[in-house]
This record gives sequence, C-alpha cells and structure tokens, in this order.
Amino acid sequence: MRILLAVFGCHRYNYSPDDWFKRPTVDRLSALRDTWLKDVTVDYKIFKGRRVGLHDTALHIRPTDEVWLDAGDDYRHSNEKIKAVISYALEKGYDYLLKIDDDVYCYWERMNLNPTADYMGGGGPQYRGQYCAGITYYLSRRAMQILSNTSLATSDINAWAEDRWVGTSLWRHQIRCEFDLGYYVAKPTRTNQYISDADLEKLGHTFKTVHAMTPDQMRGYHAKRLQDRRGTEGQARLSDGVR
Repeated sequence: MRILLAVFGCHRYNYSPDDWFKRPTVDRLSALRDTWLKDVTVDYKIFKGRRVGLHDTALHIRPTDEVWLDAGDDYRHSNEKIKAVISYALEKGYDYLLKIDDDVYCYWERMNLNPTADYMGGGGPQYRGQYCAGITYYLSRRAMQILSNTSLATSDINAWAEDRWVGTSLWRHQIRCEFDLGYYVAKPTRTNQYISDADLEKLGHTFKTVHAMTPDQMRGYHAKRLQDRRGTEGQARLSDGVR
C-alpha cells in the first residue's frame, strides 16, 4: 500500500481579517522538519500554493520536500489547495492520502499505515456530523477520485474550508467519516489557537496527533520524548543485563 503524507503548508500565512480569532504567522515548517517528520516511514511532501506577491530570489528555491501547486495559497482557498493535492496523489499512483496541518504534532509510530476506510479522522464533538476536522484525516483512492470529480463551485456546498468541502462532498456519495478519538484538538481562544503548556504537560501518551503546538512547544516536547525514550531503552538494557 502506498501512502502519501501531505503536510498542508503555505508560502505566507494570510488569514482573513474577519477570522473569529487571531492566528499567529510564525514559521511552523522548520519545527516539523526538526521533530516528527524525521520519523516518517512513507513518502511525504509539504504542499504550498502559488507564490502571489512574493519575490523570487535565491532564498526561495523550492526545497526537495515541497510541492508548489497551481492553487490558492491563502486560508480562504484551502479547498482549492486540497483538490490540487488530491490530483497530485492520484497522478503519482498513491492508494491513500494522509493530510496533516503544519501546526500538528504527530506520534508517527502510532499512525495507521494499513487503513481500510475511505475517509477517517477525528476532531471534537462539533465535527461529529458530516466531516472530520482538517487537522488529520485519511482519504482512500476511491474517495480521492470522487473529490477530484467534484466541482469547487457547487453552489449548495459553498465551503471554502477544505475539511468541510471534503466531508460534505463525500457525504453526498454515502461516504461517512470513520471517527477516531486519537486526534487531539485543543480548544482555541480568541487570542490563542495553541494548547497551553499546562494541558500539554498532562496530556498523556495516548494520542496520535495533537493540534495545535507552537514551534517552540513542538521542539521542546519532541526533545523530551526522545529523552524519555532513551531513558526507557537504557532501563531495559540494564534489566536485561541483570537477568
């Protein structure tokens, strides 16, 4: 089975001024590259849209792990971007697409690498309707083919948010989201979309992905996980030696 991990990124964070809460615009992708992306065992790409209004200089040479799509790059064109990601995955012959946002921390060793559902993901209670939260979800080749043939201009969907467009479009083909409680979503406030340090400290070790962490939180959390892992492995070796 060929799975493509698609990280939803952008050239520049450009949110709508009427968004209900303030979203930070700091670099997130370098934190992913410094942490859990190193553990990924399938093909992955970071997807961005068109570089509108940005100067092309030597500093903006495309990294080898990025794909720049002919699609809108801003928040309000996320449905256009996911459709372009799906076209890429189908063209490259992938069986599944695993989409993850760039402010999500992923425990890669806990991810399902043998999915069977056409559409699966998670989210809070507010998502237990027609669609999974956009933070993390899987799409089968069948689901991708349906979405590839679904117009973004369908007036009765009218959803610029990619997770809503995906879920609503699949719902109309009798494909429901298979929900998994293993994807954590921190409740945002009007001024902060990230999990608090206190909540992160007591989160436990049962989740597959956590939304959302700041880049600093992600690096610190990952370093602690590595330290804990080395400690556990050292204790195991010590126990084996005693035996």
